[in-house]
Amino acid sequence: MATFDFRAAQESARRASILLVIGFGLMVLVIGGAIGFLVAAFLGAPSEAPAGGLAVDPALAGGIALAVIVGITAVALIRVAMLGNDGAKVARTLGGDEVTEDATNPYHRRFMNIVQEMSIAAGLPPPRAFVIRNEKGINAFAAGGDPSRAAVGVTHGALAKLNREELSGVIAHEIAHIAHRDTRLNTRLMGMVFGLVVLYWIGRVLMRSFFFTRRRRDNRGAMPAMALALGFIVLGSLGVLGGRILQAAVSRRREALADAGGVQFTRNPRGLANALKKIGATADGSRVGNPHAEEARHLFFAEAAGGLAGLFATHPPLVERIKALEPTFDPETDPIWRMDERAILRDARAELRIGPWERVQ
Repeated sequence: MATFDFRAAQESARRASILLVIGFGLMVLVIGGAIGFLVAAFLGAPSEAPAGGLAVDPALAGGIALAVIVGITAVALIRVAMLGNDGAKVARTLGGDEVTEDATNPYHRRFMNIVQEMSIAAGLPPPRAFVIRNEKGINAFAAGGDPSRAAVGVTHGALAKLNREELSGVIAHEIAHIAHRDTRLNTRLMGMVFGLVVLYWIGRVLMRSFFFTRRRRDNRGAMPAMALALGFIVLGSLGVLGGRILQAAVSRRREALADAGGVQFTRNPRGLANALKKIGATADGSRVGNPHAEEARHLFFAEAAGGLAGLFATHPPLVERIKALEPTFDPETDPIWRMDERAILRDARAELRIGPWERVQ
């Protein structure tokens, strides 16, 4: 079996993530410039416009563009502050219940031991640990603005269906997110997308204002006002669409980096690869039914919402991730990929040497 070069994978994913974040910033600059031009043209005096053209004051357009960029940034920062840095808050929002060191349930004890082991391997303080009850899909997440306030969570399905080696790979992946400060990056990207949403809302307000005032006596500015409102709506919509695409792209690259980090901490690509195989083998896959899973899908170990592909997918395809870890993987012949769910459950339970009556939660 070929050796997984996790250091090369880390460096490649890190470079790509930087480029994608720069791309997000450039998109905000372009939108700010377009709005500056649009508003300056709306405010320009018709007598000053060249034949068949628009009167646009460059200084005014530049000032408005700067104000828009500053406004988007301010809204984004406020949104980030509202989201907060406390990973435990995010975990509880997703339906997580905290697991402590004095847990008696064997599944929970194994989970806590792995969290502590992977934290030591990463040189980080142990994050708070949570279990999302009643979720049959195999998934996990990490949240928190910094390692001292981080949290790691797993679903009921992950505890019930993964053995120790596989769960170690998944937790190492999430610890890698914390070590690489991905949770902070994800929060900032969420804030930037929210800032772009505000532009769309402004356009909607302007459009309502246009329809409310069009019946008044003075309608000379009606058409320019409508064009301005449509401009905000279109630019805001395109900005949100582009922002979500870039957000997903950043997430996909950070997932590749976290896979590499998980291998670095465990020194064992097999556990992580086998966990991904079990997601592909089970009917529930990695789905999470919590209503907040959609907005937080970029935080999870694998696609939580389901049905997303291409530009909007927050994670690389399962087979692609597995082959990066295990180049010889073939889903047609791999025994784990083809396991039935009863065998998967027996495998995880047998390792703990407990009977079928012992519950995961």
